[in-house]
Amino acid sequence: MSDAAAQVGLPPVAPENDHKVSEGKGRAFLGIPVVGWMLIFFGVPYFLLFLQSLWEPTAFGVADNWNLQNYKLVFFGDSLSGNIYMPTLLRSLKVGAMVTICATLLAFPIAYLLAFKVANSRTRLMLYALVIVPLWASYLLRAYAWKVILGQNGLLGSVLNQLGLENSFLNNLLYSQTAVIITMTHIFTPFMILTIYAVLERLPPSLIEASKDLGVGRLKTFLTLVVPLSLPGVIAGATFTMGLSTGDFVAPQLVGGKNDVMIANQVYSQFGATNNWPLGSAIAFVLLGFVAILVAVSTQAEKREQL
Repeated sequence: MSDAAAQVGLPPVAPENDHKVSEGKGRAFLGIPVVGWMLIFFGVPYFLLFLQSLWEPTAFGVADNWNLQNYKLVFFGDSLSGNIYMPTLLRSLKVGAMVTICATLLAFPIAYLLAFKVANSRTRLMLYALVIVPLWASYLLRAYAWKVILGQNGLLGSVLNQLGLENSFLNNLLYSQTAVIITMTHIFTPFMILTIYAVLERLPPSLIEASKDLGVGRLKTFLTLVVPLSLPGVIAGATFTMGLSTGDFVAPQLVGGKNDVMIANQVYSQFGATNNWPLGSAIAFVLLGFVAILVAVSTQAEKREQL
């Protein structure tokens, strides 16, 4: 082909395989910075964290005596204090699941409203901005805001006092697990809205119109068409929310009680007041393992829904 092109005065044409090879090399070259960034700032710290979890604490720091004692302590506890870490981890997973459920129930109607019920593009953009605006505020600021709202002299307490409900259980929500769930639900709901909306807006309106033309009711269309097709967004948002809420330590520290300590608070305590870095590393790595399992399961579930 190149000889024929040369005979008529045309530049030689490179073989198609050469184009594919050069394109593959270009992609590999562009991926080097990303891989390097992930390796330096994620791979190396995780590797050092794992190594430290195999060491032993001493009076003056740590000793590199390799063993699995810290993991044994995390999973089985000891004879002196019993097992306090696994119940804390299970409590964290429970709180994370409840936050995920509450965030999904709040986020789905809002995402559905934005995707199908708001016809005016300017109004949709304004509502979308209102969803994003809370993310601009500091996480700590939003957590403190709920501490003020749920306090006895806060906004909720003042309203209850005006209604004559000063002795209601709603006036004692602060420093409880309910306060932790409310705070984290408010913080993570925008992420759920964004992921669900990203899927719903790509659904062809013709599918819903076809369902109506076939005489299918609105509720059945919603349950048999919209909900199944939106599951990839729900799964992605649930994974994000579950992982972050399970490993959160700011909300339990600010609005939780003494019995609402979560696993991240245990890690913070080991690296801080207790100064037991190997045990803190082991707890953190166990939490990382649970999150990795959650991501793997949700990824497989999302792939099955996309088939």
